[in-house]
Amino acid sequence: MKSKTFPSALFSFIRHLIPNIQSQEERDEVYLAEAVDIYDLERRIREIDGRGRHSHATPMLGLGLR
Repeated sequence: MKSKTFPSALFSFIRHLIPNIQSQEERDEVYLAEAVDIYDLERRIREIDGRGRHSHATPMLGLGLR
């Protein structure tokens, strides 16, 4: 069986220390669920979709530091 790569093992270790940490996908789901109407939901979806294209401008988003 192949061993884990260092980043994968490190992430698993951190996840073990802080079990309540949410993935970006989980935070996005909560953010979308907070939309007050269909227009707000669509705006939030566009914001999330656009995040990948502008990730160099906001590198801390993946760490939950919005």
